[in-house]
Amino acid sequence: MRNKISLTLLSFLANFIMAGFATQFGMLIEPIAEKFSANINEVASIFSLLNGGALAGTIAAFFLIEKVGVKRITLISYMLIAISAASLHFTSSLSVVMIAMTLIGLCGGVGLCIAGTVVVSVWKDKIQSTMLVVQDATFNVAGVVFPLITTYALSNALNWSYSYLAVGLVALITANVTLLTNFDLCEPKSDASGCKIGEKSEWNFSIISAGIGLFLGMLALYTFLTWAPMFVKEKFDIPFEEAGNIITQYWSAALVGALVSTLIVSRVKIQHFLMGMMTLALVITSIIVTTDKLEWMGYLTYGYGFTCAALYNAFIAYGVSFVKQASSKNVSYILISGSAGAMFSPAISAMFETIIGLQSVMYAIPVIYAIILTMLVVSRRQAAENSLAMA
Repeated sequence: MRNKISLTLLSFLANFIMAGFATQFGMLIEPIAEKFSANINEVASIFSLLNGGALAGTIAAFFLIEKVGVKRITLISYMLIAISAASLHFTSSLSVVMIAMTLIGLCGGVGLCIAGTVVVSVWKDKIQSTMLVVQDATFNVAGVVFPLITTYALSNALNWSYSYLAVGLVALITANVTLLTNFDLCEPKSDASGCKIGEKSEWNFSIISAGIGLFLGMLALYTFLTWAPMFVKEKFDIPFEEAGNIITQYWSAALVGALVSTLIVSRVKIQHFLMGMMTLALVITSIIVTTDKLEWMGYLTYGYGFTCAALYNAFIAYGVSFVKQASSKNVSYILISGSAGAMFSPAISAMFETIIGLQSVMYAIPVIYAIILTMLVVSRRQAAENSLAMA
């Protein structure tokens, strides 16, 4: 049991570390630009390198985890993250910052796949779903902790990189915990001659639809986060600064939602939980894009943040619930889908905004949730029919 707890702790730290780099970047754009005398838009593009690296990392993990081994690739990833975070602190070159952030995203993406693989290997049934949702709560906790460090550093005229150095320290601790942990529960099995037996991945419509559903869910969510302030500003004719509060309201509710979701998933099936959340997302976003009452927007955004707080790992838990033994490739596939949705959402939504306008783009959000909900219903029915056919 102690070894299971250690492995689970590592999976939580993986989400904690990735959130540490991702959630505070907006606070650091101006300080980085001032430090390196760079254009703000040039600095802002570094965030795309972090996201792009994370997507590349999830794709790399799909092929590498079973070949390299879970413990070895975990150790390599977090040592590289710690070194990259240190380089951010000591460098005087913006090019080094760009390379380091790309490497952090790459290793962080691998780490997220490892985190999911560890949980589905160590835990089964309802507790597996609970642990996956707890990972999302860990991500949101980091989204509160590290921005506080950033605020303290900037308000005391410290180097912008101190908050990232703190994340690097957590990565170094994670690497040390990895060295002391037995990964036998997660590693591919070996035959009598010591050769690793290839990991067999089960694929069916339900797990494939989970990946597509997460892609669409991230597409809808990041479309909202990208365009909601502009939408509210234009619709209600209020200052952009006031309209921007909608994003703060979303993230404030997301932390609470992730914690509450953990309690809910421990008591209900993940299929029921996810369908309930997607139904709520459909209803809430439908009201957001159609209401004429500005005073409702804050409450609706809080509700939306609460609903989508555990979206990522809820889809992983949902997808792997339809296979007998989930593999690292199953987990990586769903994560790749989610990362692609998050990364490409701004580009896709921007393209459609120029073609059909902002109002129509916002109307598309509840339509996407309706599509996801339909897919979930169909996949459940098909899984039920397959079970009856095999009985």
